Amino acid sequence: MESTNAIIYLDIDNDTPRIKFWYPFNLPEEHRNYISEECISIISGDTSFIPEVLLIFPISALKIKVLIKYFKREGSAIREGVSKSAIIFIFAEEEDQIYYRYMSYIDSYFSKTVSTLLTLEEKETIDEVLNEEIVKLHMILCNLTDYLSSKSEYVPEKAEPTKKIILNSQVEKKKFKVVVLGDPQVGKTSTILRYTDGVFIRAYIPTMGLNITHKIFDIDTNIVELVLWDIGGQTKFETIRKKFYEGASIILVLFDLSSAMSFANVPKWYQDTKNYMKNDQALKGYLIGNKNDLVKKRIVSESDAIKLAYTLDLEYIEISALTGYNVEKTFKSVARKLVNFN
Repeated sequence: MESTNAIIYLDIDNDTPRIKFWYPFNLPEEHRNYISEECISIISGDTSFIPEVLLIFPISALKIKVLIKYFKREGSAIREGVSKSAIIFIFAEEEDQIYYRYMSYIDSYFSKTVSTLLTLEEKETIDEVLNEEIVKLHMILCNLTDYLSSKSEYVPEKAEPTKKIILNSQVEKKKFKVVVLGDPQVGKTSTILRYTDGVFIRAYIPTMGLNITHKIFDIDTNIVELVLWDIGGQTKFETIRKKFYEGASIILVLFDLSSAMSFANVPKWYQDTKNYMKNDQALKGYLIGNKNDLVKKRIVSESDAIKLAYTLDLEYIEISALTGYNVEKTFKSVARKLVNFN
């Protein structure tokens, strides 16, 4: 799919999407339908579940990502009292760093548009006027993307070396799914970005549902692709998380060395994953203590962490997403373990 930004406005009736409007108008029908079905799958099966925040979600088959703003209307005139809708903004995968950095800022524009749409609908405004609001939001988001990109200091790592490794090698690439779990604010996204792009995000931006990152490299004469599934830790995303455990090659459970609660919740995350693995398969994984640079604020001792890792049959390692300490070592160890096991 071409990387041109686009927007879709749809209603959701019994978990079935009905596309009301899209822009630009040359967005292919098969892409509109596929994107809509994927976005509906996130909240299918739970009629009461509506994420309150803006989500970012990958549509891997089309090599794009989307921002999704779900909202609902309540009223006696509506069947079952509630109806659901969504506004979906489509963008190129390589632009996702911008949206992660400014998620709450961008969310405000979606929220304003939703508020305007609901007000106009109450006044029984014609569809043409409603559609103009969607086009207006599309223009705002496109302009915001250009502006925020120009202001961002983030420069992504060039992919050419990795591509050359693949093209020049006769060794078959080995691909593994790595699921990254843990409480909110323990540093899951920051750790992944530190490894894949060599950056550290100082502002906390909660992962909204799911982000998927790929890293391809060579290790011990093998070419390995790690597909890192960074799953949101908020309770409100529990119904989403359950769908993404299947097929995991290994799990990484992160906790904050300065947070006793995040450490106490490690067994919950481990069990949460185990509950949804098929055939009661054994879980391979690591327990990772992040923020070991916060020496004075540290609460969890190394010995306690090692004991818990032993109990859960996980390997333990300490890192710092801020300084980069042990981050690359951790992922190379993960890759080596996967290659040797398979």
